[in-house]
Amino acid sequence: MTDEVNVQIDATNVEVKAGPTGAINMPDHGIRAHWAYQLFVRLARPTLDWVTVYAVAYHMFVQPFYMGKFDVVAAGLSLTWAAAVYGIKTYEKKAGVA
Repeated sequence: MTDEVNVQIDATNVEVKAGPTGAINMPDHGIRAHWAYQLFVRLARPTLDWVTVYAVAYHMFVQPFYMGKFDVVAAGLSLTWAAAVYGIKTYEKKAGVA
């Protein structure tokens, strides 16, 4: 036994609503085509992520291994920076804008 459902979609009556947090419905939103959004998402954000990962890895592992000293201030600052960057990223994902 097979069940068939005929569904017709009228593109003129499509309504896009914001989610429960009031966030923009991003997949179909025009802001994704804007040059500033593309520059931020496709260039700056991944670069910032890689610089953060590199800084933490350098201050936590490379510098103590090769230099023979552990700089607590530099390690603390790089970990604080990483917490801020990834905290903002997590907040944006929960808000539905990232």
